[in-house]
Amino acid sequence: MPEILFVCTGNTCRSPMAEFLFNKLSREKNMAHWQAKSVGLAAIPGNGISSHALTVLREEAIDSATHRSRILARENIEKAALVLTMTESHKNLILAHYPEHREKIYTLKEFAAREADRAELEDLDILDPFGLGEEVYRATRDEIKEAVESLLGNLPHFENEAGNLMKRENNITRGDTVRIAIGSDHAGYDMKMEIIQFLEEAGYEYKDMGTDGSQSVDYPDYGYKVAKAVADKEFDRGILICGTGIGMCITANKVKGIRAALCHDVFSAKATRNHNDSNVLTLGARVIGIGLALEIVKTWLGEEFDGGRHQNRIDKISGIEGGE
Repeated sequence: MPEILFVCTGNTCRSPMAEFLFNKLSREKNMAHWQAKSVGLAAIPGNGISSHALTVLREEAIDSATHRSRILARENIEKAALVLTMTESHKNLILAHYPEHREKIYTLKEFAAREADRAELEDLDILDPFGLGEEVYRATRDEIKEAVESLLGNLPHFENEAGNLMKRENNITRGDTVRIAIGSDHAGYDMKMEIIQFLEEAGYEYKDMGTDGSQSVDYPDYGYKVAKAVADKEFDRGILICGTGIGMCITANKVKGIRAALCHDVFSAKATRNHNDSNVLTLGARVIGIGLALEIVKTWLGEEFDGGRHQNRIDKISGIEGGE
């Protein structure tokens, strides 16, 4: 179930109004497979919704008395399909902390507008009613409701575009499907299974080359199997996971034709595809969490080799490998 995350400051006024309005309207429009949640950038966890917000939502036949405020956490950003803020300043603060997720972070008004009209928007902020009277809360509710209705109208297009991108983000220019060999030792097993779930959902062709559980095994056995399959062109790329990613990287790079890269950040994942034409990615399950690991995998699979001056350097690496 895809999730929209609404964000304001204290998570007691605007973002919970957006959450409850969205969930009601999505059910009415037969789009209940989308689920909204809300958080605050400076929320005090456990606070209830503002009394005025409670009142104006009841006028919409919505009972929000169960709401309890939550503060924004990384896992909220990673889980959400869309992050929609109440103001531009909220958006900019989130982007400053989570720049790798910029493709899904908008203000509510920005995303609700038609794509062609977004550049023309002068005011991206939802009116803040905090500390003001019930009439201001009512005006804010109506502003949010109008934006949410437009948002729901835009979601089918977003789903289609996001689906197409996910199905083919593994290769923007070639149009074919990247075939992936994936393997791990016992330390990387759980992370491997999470990555496999992503590969299945994204439509990648893959083969799990072991290990098959958490019982202790030797990482070179699985590192070699994946690297050899890539070197023999049975698969286009390989993904290997162990405790640190180091052992798998060393193992894979012993196989002729393999350019394995250990990446624990998105920038390196992009650079190693663009500049090094890496064909095996290694990850450390004891070093990074699954959220970051998935962002690295998505980035690495979605990038292409730049060629040009970088090809000359790859040729030199191949020469060293061949003993020239």
